[in-house]
Amino acid sequence: MVTNFLGKNFATTTTDLLYLPVSGILFILAIIISIRFKGKGDFGKAYIFFACFTGAWFTAELIWMISEIFNQLNPFLYLDDYLYLGGYPFLLLFSRYYLKPVKSAISQKMLAYAFLSTVIFLVPTFYVTYSYNPNASLEEIMWAGIYPLLDAILLFPTVIGMMLFFKGNVSLLWSLMFFAILLNIIADSGFLYLDVDRSYYSGNPIDILYLWSYVLFSFGIYSHIKVFKTQKMKSYGSLDEFR
Repeated sequence: MVTNFLGKNFATTTTDLLYLPVSGILFILAIIISIRFKGKGDFGKAYIFFACFTGAWFTAELIWMISEIFNQLNPFLYLDDYLYLGGYPFLLLFSRYYLKPVKSAISQKMLAYAFLSTVIFLVPTFYVTYSYNPNASLEEIMWAGIYPLLDAILLFPTVIGMMLFFKGNVSLLWSLMFFAILLNIIADSGFLYLDVDRSYYSGNPIDILYLWSYVLFSFGIYSHIKVFKTQKMKSYGSLDEFR
């Protein structure tokens, strides 16, 4: 936020340099906990998918930084976009296996609320995307809409995870992963609105949400590393394990 008062170029450089360590630390933590679980149980599978997600996004952040700071290239539709997009399926699979041990606490009403939230998010987002670009080509519409579509899909398990927290079924540390995903979804929405308005630039205050998303992910993973200190893991099925 403060860097914006020193000019857009300074804000862009500072933000790009911040993305690399926060995403890199998260990647390292994800590898550590993946090795600790060795793919065993639902958590083990979840953390392998999460490590794949963090690896893809860390590489994307590195490419983005190089293209912006050193080459001054336009990164849109470049390799980093494919890496960002490639990370979403891994994050979705992580969410699936992360929720699996607590599926007994997930009611039909919670599923309905999650679906409704997804629809409420998706419809106005697509409307704004198209209304600001009525003359856009099919390819431009596709690229503008693919991130909101993937965010809407991720919003479904995210809402479930947050409802479990607010109902007291799981702890805050367990829920940090879904709070991080929610921050990323909000940041993507803000980016979309700013981008269609042609007012976004790297270092924009909206980027703070992306950075905090990485931080919350890291705190969540670090707390799990501290909790699961031993290598003897099991597939936790009791809700008491998460409170």
